[in-house]
Amino acid sequence: MRKKLNEIVSRYTWSEVEAIFLELYPKEKRKRKRARQAWEYIQSLEPPPSDMRLYIELRKDPEESYHDVFGKDGSLGDNGQEETYALFLVDWDEWLGMEIAADTLEQYAELHIVCHCFWEMTWCGYVVESVRKYREKLARVSKEETRNLEEWPLS
Repeated sequence: MRKKLNEIVSRYTWSEVEAIFLELYPKEKRKRKRARQAWEYIQSLEPPPSDMRLYIELRKDPEESYHDVFGKDGSLGDNGQEETYALFLVDWDEWLGMEIAADTLEQYAELHIVCHCFWEMTWCGYVVESVRKYREKLARVSKEETRNLEEWPLS
């Protein structure tokens, strides 16, 4: 069964999400008031259509394990494999229009999907402007780096 993130988000109140969110991300306890405000704002958004599908996969590194949240839209890379995309810089309303991959729906409870996505959505901060500002800053840095490389003598 296909589900979009907004369908799941709309089913839960902050009080239902908060306990699981803080269990999964205990460092966010001191920011719980801002997290609640962000959650309420996210629930008010109207999602645009999206071709992106949301995935969550458990990654195990020698030092830590974590739940990786990423997207795929069917684009193929040079190696013929489907490209994956980091989503932390995507506007929140766009997240809500994304379909959740079947594998993710099978492997994770809805509240865990919501919490992992919420953490990734708010990685830059608990206001949507933080995402935009971070994205703009990265674009400026990237532009400066490109300009610096163009000025670099190659011979």
